[in-house]
Amino acid sequence: MVTEATRRARKTPKTPAAGQAVRPSIRRERLEATRRAILASALGHFSRRGFEGASLRDIAQEAGVQHGMIRHIYKTKEELWRSAIAFLFERMESEMSRQIPRVDSRSDVERWTTFVRWYVDYCARHPEHARLMIQQSILEGPELEWTVERYIRGRHHWHRPFIERLQASGHLPDVDPTSIFLMVTAACQMPFLLAPEILAVTGKNLLAPKEIKDHAEAVIRIFLRDPGSCSQTSSAENGAE
Repeated sequence: MVTEATRRARKTPKTPAAGQAVRPSIRRERLEATRRAILASALGHFSRRGFEGASLRDIAQEAGVQHGMIRHIYKTKEELWRSAIAFLFERMESEMSRQIPRVDSRSDVERWTTFVRWYVDYCARHPEHARLMIQQSILEGPELEWTVERYIRGRHHWHRPFIERLQASGHLPDVDPTSIFLMVTAACQMPFLLAPEILAVTGKNLLAPKEIKDHAEAVIRIFLRDPGSCSQTSSAENGAE
């Protein structure tokens, strides 16, 4: 099955008319388009079948290229896997930076709600990201260690002080920040991993734009607190005692 991500990545520059020389820039564009198609296909196969189960021939077929082209660009399966992981996180970083700049004058609450809305939308568009990381966590091994050291650990460290500030202001519950990070991540990711099951059980298509938006608002309402109402509730409970 050709995924939408692979279909988009397959787009290549127009072929010159017969007799025209192919400019080096067009060759580079074609090679880059081929590379993107291979990586998009590889992400889907690695996320569904794991590193060992993914077939280079199947990846090439879905990408619309010859099997030898993968060997030409990526000498080994390990190199393709690492390139696919790099492509995954670089794409995520590129998309996130356009929505959530590192330097931002907005309040922490506004930035957090912006992040949740963006991340839910990202998870709906790229469920292969969460699938791939779950696969690697189940299998463990050097591939997971490489990914954690290069791409994940720093993101965890970046999120923690942000969560702690929201806890200090009373907007997030006073529990282990790592637990909040993991629960929010799971709340954003899991519905879209289970979208086919939920569709079969309830008839609800979680990938519909309205459902994606509604789910983002649900995550925000579940986790984000109004410090004023929390303090009033606490006072009322103490008075009842």
